[in-house]
Amino acid sequence: MKKILKQYLYIFLTVLLLLSVTLILSNNEPNPLVELEEKIKKVEQKEIVLTPNEKELEKEANEKDWNEVDKNTTK
Repeated sequence: MKKILKQYLYIFLTVLLLLSVTLILSNNEPNPLVELEEKIKKVEQKEIVLTPNEKELEKEANEKDWNEVDKNTTK
């Protein structure tokens, strides 16, 4: 009877150890989707704060950058 109880104890401890290792390893990796969502929220908040004039200036700056890229790629 003691042998059976010891076997169950070893099985239980092994399973407990494996579960704890699995939980520790799985929680260390940050979820890339959560990070992307946070970055998107920050950008949206930044765009909300911009005035219409600032939005127009940002649009012109982006167009200028893209025109420079186009000029560099056509050479």
